[in-house]
Amino acid sequence: MLNRAMADPVPQQVRVVMRRLEELDSSDRLDGTPHDQRLRAVRPEVGEFLMTLALTTRARAIVEIGTSAGYSSLWLAVAARANGGRVTTFEIDERKAVLARASFAEAGVENVVDLRREDALTRLGDLRERVDLVFLDSEKEDYERFLPLIVGVLRPRGLLVADNLISHAESLAGFREQALGHPELTGLVVPIGRGELIAVKVGA
Repeated sequence: MLNRAMADPVPQQVRVVMRRLEELDSSDRLDGTPHDQRLRAVRPEVGEFLMTLALTTRARAIVEIGTSAGYSSLWLAVAARANGGRVTTFEIDERKAVLARASFAEAGVENVVDLRREDALTRLGDLRERVDLVFLDSEKEDYERFLPLIVGVLRPRGLLVADNLISHAESLAGFREQALGHPELTGLVVPIGRGELIAVKVGA
């Protein structure tokens, strides 16, 4: 049996920060922290799934919408570094952006992560290069507004991954219908974590 410690692509320095953020997220969900102040991080298996997708597709230009404290960003940063690329991540909450910057510095990945405390709805279109992978994990009411912007910045064969398609099935029903019915996308919802929509840009 292969020794996981030898095969693990995540450096120990990054793992330490990941575990701390996992503990903070778990505490947020149990101690009565208001919903808008919680970290609301993806589950560890989703983080590993994101990293695997990015490594498999050799994604170099990665965009994340909704940084929070940087948990999913760390998984993407590991892949970006291996691929010789970068992660551009957007977060409008100043408190969470401060936490994320500290996470990136502690994990030693700040050289491959560009954290922008900006509204991605207004700034996503300013990106100069086409994007290989976009991870969408923002406020659910904004997902439909993000869809055309994301399709616009994705390169052909680029990936869109959107979180919470099962846990928020009702509120994201419109987004799911639009994404899976989009003429430039083909994809499905994968029952991992809270449900991840994965779509590939196949249009011109």
